[in-house]
Amino acid sequence: MIKLQNRTYKIILLIALLVCILFPSIASGFWIRLLTSIFLYAILAQGLNIIAGFTGYAAFGNMIFFGLGAYTVGILMVKAGISFFPSLIAAAAVGIIVAILIGLPLLRLKGHYFALASLGAAEAVRQIMDNLIGLCGGAMGLTLPQMAGKPAQVNLYFYYLIFSLLLISFAATYAISKNRLGYALKAIKANEEAADAMGINTTLYKIVAWAISGLFTAMAGAIHAYWFTFIEPATVFDVMIVVKLFVILLLGGAGTVMGPLYGAFIFEGISEIVWSRFLNLHMGILGILVILIVFFIPNGLIDMVRRGFRLKTILDTIREEKV
Repeated sequence: MIKLQNRTYKIILLIALLVCILFPSIASGFWIRLLTSIFLYAILAQGLNIIAGFTGYAAFGNMIFFGLGAYTVGILMVKAGISFFPSLIAAAAVGIIVAILIGLPLLRLKGHYFALASLGAAEAVRQIMDNLIGLCGGAMGLTLPQMAGKPAQVNLYFYYLIFSLLLISFAATYAISKNRLGYALKAIKANEEAADAMGINTTLYKIVAWAISGLFTAMAGAIHAYWFTFIEPATVFDVMIVVKLFVILLLGGAGTVMGPLYGAFIFEGISEIVWSRFLNLHMGILGILVILIVFFIPNGLIDMVRRGFRLKTILDTIREEKV
């Protein structure tokens, strides 16, 4: 039964992969941009998932990496005349380095102390960017060069670029979940003191987790900057984006590989429908949705589906025994 379920799940994933690859050939520009946005949020949620879902550290300051990745690409392309892909690599390096530097002091904190400290760090970086007028444009923002080509070609380019990063981030998360790093992170989440007593270097593993999180978040920020061609501190360091990512994690399933993708699809889909039909009630309806998620599916949709499969297996076993 379990082998059959796994085989069915792999077939469904393969079909979904093929659909995503072929989707731009049959969809309009609106749907391509919407799916691209969903992929971008899934990458950001996966980056947060590594430090929050697997490790149990609520990193409300993860927008530090998103903003710095965006500004790294913006500064290098506008001020230094460097092309996009070398700038993207530099943004990834910045995400890793900054995560290590701020992780050394902050990851010694726990619980709400870490959450508040990371949030404070993000706000501090935002204020710094607001005042770097000569380099970053300050509060007026920074305009990046537009990519050459027709709008349809540009949309297609960013669709496949973000989709590629999505696949890489999920493959990396899957590899992490199956090796020593993933087991160590789960042990830290379960009981950090016990993990430390067992000889796990908890500080090192937490820093590695945040560095990986910073890598993917910074790369997503870099691509976002080039895609939208304009960035400002108020947008790329917006803490409400992190709140949205936590909702996506809760909806899909924190600490799972596919949870961020499922959560991003459902939440962004609902957001688009609600925003288009109930503009004035948009935030209120989404707030009610968050409350319902916390009350009825606190461990996410993946956990709910797994429970359903386990219940079905138990019922099937009972029926077989009766026969």
